[in-house]
Amino acid sequence: MKYEVGSINILKDLPKLVEIENKPYIISEDSKKQLVAYSAVCPHQGGIVNDVQKNNLRCPSHGWNFNPKNGNCSNITNESLEQIKIEIHNDQVFIHLDEIDDLKIPISNEEKISPKITVVGSASLLIEWKGFTILTDPWIDGITMFDSWVNYPPSGILLEDLPKIDAIWISHEHSDHFHIPTLSSLDKNIPVYVPNFIDGRLKKLLENLGFTNVISMTPKKIYQLNSKIKAISFESDSLWSDSILYLQLGNFSILNVNDAGFNWSIKDYIHDVDLLCQQFSPASSYPTCWTHLNSDEKNKLYKARNEGYLRMLNQISDTCKVKYILPFANFNVMFNESHMKYVEEVPRNRPNDVINSFKDSPTIVLDLLPGESWNGKTEEFTRRQDRENLFNKDTIFSYIKKIQNSKLDLTMPTRFDLTQNEIKEYFESFSGSQLSKNVGDYTVLLKLQYNSQELIGLITFHNGNIQYNSQQISESPNLTMICPGNMVQKIIREDMYWDEIMYWCLFSRNPDIYNPHFEKVLHVPWKARLSKLDYQKNPEIRLNTSIADIMEKGNQNTILIFEKYGLYCTGCEFSTAETIEDGCKKHGLNDTMKQKLIKDLQNNVKNPQIELN
Repeated sequence: MKYEVGSINILKDLPKLVEIENKPYIISEDSKKQLVAYSAVCPHQGGIVNDVQKNNLRCPSHGWNFNPKNGNCSNITNESLEQIKIEIHNDQVFIHLDEIDDLKIPISNEEKISPKITVVGSASLLIEWKGFTILTDPWIDGITMFDSWVNYPPSGILLEDLPKIDAIWISHEHSDHFHIPTLSSLDKNIPVYVPNFIDGRLKKLLENLGFTNVISMTPKKIYQLNSKIKAISFESDSLWSDSILYLQLGNFSILNVNDAGFNWSIKDYIHDVDLLCQQFSPASSYPTCWTHLNSDEKNKLYKARNEGYLRMLNQISDTCKVKYILPFANFNVMFNESHMKYVEEVPRNRPNDVINSFKDSPTIVLDLLPGESWNGKTEEFTRRQDRENLFNKDTIFSYIKKIQNSKLDLTMPTRFDLTQNEIKEYFESFSGSQLSKNVGDYTVLLKLQYNSQELIGLITFHNGNIQYNSQQISESPNLTMICPGNMVQKIIREDMYWDEIMYWCLFSRNPDIYNPHFEKVLHVPWKARLSKLDYQKNPEIRLNTSIADIMEKGNQNTILIFEKYGLYCTGCEFSTAETIEDGCKKHGLNDTMKQKLIKDLQNNVKNPQIELN
């Protein structure tokens, strides 16, 4: 479909950032002075390429740069901005976009009643509406992120202060959103809504904690929390498994983006947003923990990133025609002595920065700190008494000192008996995956340190194959990672996020080019060995499990079960590349037969009868 951008007068001073149908685009010229247009959504994590210069287009979120003449990324090979068709007709500029069907989620026509919102902690909110209470990303109190983060400002809210909770929503698995001590203390009969992530980990973790009613939300599907409240989950644009929640409380809408990174396609499904809940300052080990950057270089990146976040908030607000915005999901502080240099050196946006950035906008900023509430019905705020000096540096450091001197129930692993064979098995299990193939030829020197102990090994990627060698160490790896061995041990043995420990690590790279595909292997390792995980860690077996994986690791009954349903997969060359769902489709099984097959396979895993040699 053709959309009018404006008259040819807008083509002065290219490149230029424009907005069409509430989405950002860049108009530029190629090397032949021909008009070109690109999507301004960064292919990395969905940030906005809004730093537009004559010879460079930059996304401030993570510093990706693009050539205005061809849209190619100068940081990463084979990455580029999506090119959009553009033309001039009768002195008017047009771009061509795919026509979007009317996919809007319906809303009621009843009177709009605003909720009461309380900030409990960093990304934890209490949403109360007509007697129904939703708790999001529960982290009430205590420490997280491998004993490095505490809530700040402290809310003063205790578990016993909470009202009756009718539903819980959890965005993703990071421990500042999935705080096990908090979750362990909540009523296990409360319905818990989670995104239906491909790995299924979040649901399993909650069930292991004792929750009896965990609902996996299929993206873009409407879930009725009660007769008046609808919930819809959206996938984010981030590397790892993050999610976004859209709530309809009668006729009042809430978009909870937390720290997921905005997915711009959401606007195709939702109406204007009454309340946007959004992270207002980045929390990232980049560039903090990268040793090849000096202080001046890091400060430039910090400044650009913070400013970019504020511009992004404004753009999301404009796109979704937001009435209120609640800046949240940044109320925490690093307290561990190992991180004091980061607390001192790394600047962060504060709520006042958000307020100032919206001073010329019709959007109203809800200035709420942890422990404070906004009653949307009366427009009244419940404020804490000590809010004036909370972000004073002296106040922050005084609180950190108090935390350091207190007797915290620290959870840091104190053992380090990881073996080289375990590390080898872990990384080599990714061999052959698409993620490892994308890495290309790449070497990573891994140094695991704990007290006086040290394990050193070289991870080599070549044609999708991965080798770990602790004997022959390259003197010039592409990347060096120095990590706390006790934490890596926990990650490897318990299959946790590497993201949890990034602030504890140091990185350096040679040459000075990032390999984003290796980062993806670290951030979402289960995607690199999904079929193996499906069988080893998920006895339920799903439709996206590899057929060959089940055949190889199963028993004679496994083969007989497949044959019962007409899937004679034993020895078939396609079984290595096909999932159960692929096989069912090829052999004409309907949905009912698929489910019966899955059930039979699951029962066989739990009760094997004949083991294969």
